[in-house]
Amino acid sequence: MTVAAQEFRQTQSAVSRHIARIEADLGVKLFERQSRPLVPTSAGRQLAKLAGQFIAQAALFRSEFGNLGVRIQSHLRLGVVDSLADPLVPELIKSTRHLVDTVSVMAGHVEPLRTKFVKRELDAIISPDPLDDLDGFDRHEILFEKFVVLAPRGTIPFVDEETFRHFTSTIPMIRSTASTSIAQRIEQHFRRMRLIVPQGSSCDTIDSIVNFVAADLGWSILTPTCLRKCINHMPFIQVLPLPGPGFSRRVYLVTRSEELKPLKLRLSDACRDIFSSKYLPALHAIAPWLAEETTISANSTK
Repeated sequence: MTVAAQEFRQTQSAVSRHIARIEADLGVKLFERQSRPLVPTSAGRQLAKLAGQFIAQAALFRSEFGNLGVRIQSHLRLGVVDSLADPLVPELIKSTRHLVDTVSVMAGHVEPLRTKFVKRELDAIISPDPLDDLDGFDRHEILFEKFVVLAPRGTIPFVDEETFRHFTSTIPMIRSTASTSIAQRIEQHFRRMRLIVPQGSSCDTIDSIVNFVAADLGWSILTPTCLRKCINHMPFIQVLPLPGPGFSRRVYLVTRSEELKPLKLRLSDACRDIFSSKYLPALHAIAPWLAEETTISANSTK
């Protein structure tokens, strides 16, 4: 009793009153008062054991809860591939604003983002490029998606690869400019199919490509998440599966291995949550099968 009183800066009589009140509330005796020094009863020993567990859990809760209110990063420089910038970036900033004081964002094509990240002008990038040719980086896979055909409304769906080949030879294709990752992937896929697609118009942004297709100026190939930012054009566009060999891309959050701990895991989880809540329902509204072409990745780092 004396030691407890000293630790809690109370009088010994105050501690005795607390013990008496607990005994009255529980209806049990906690100490054998005939013994000197006092020894706990079996009920007292059980209460001490339970109290120890409660105190340990309370300490853990305080630690976990306290982390929620602590700024993990004062400033985050984030690069995001242009096709995913909206609405991913605004939602990501909202979901992490209790962890980061300020965020600066660079939206652009894959190669410029890669260059700035390697030069340490960015802290993290969200991109289809995992930088797996370089050491010292963590790659957090966010999603997997298959490429699809974007065509003017009323286009007859392709029955098979042969009808798709005929389609590509008769209607001009709206391409991304040659410097973009999507353009390079598409040309690589055409070579794998041994498919020669005549050169048509080219645009440097996803918005422009979708505008051209909506205006019935040609067709294109994009990924489902690219369409999310251009959903207002969907009444004038038809989205069709791409026949032939599988053709897909993965999106990663890439960070330096020694930096952004533990923020990187919260960022990757937030990205997955945003794609699940903001992208998949929108894609399902365009075409139910379209959402099935996109898979949110499990929480993994490589």
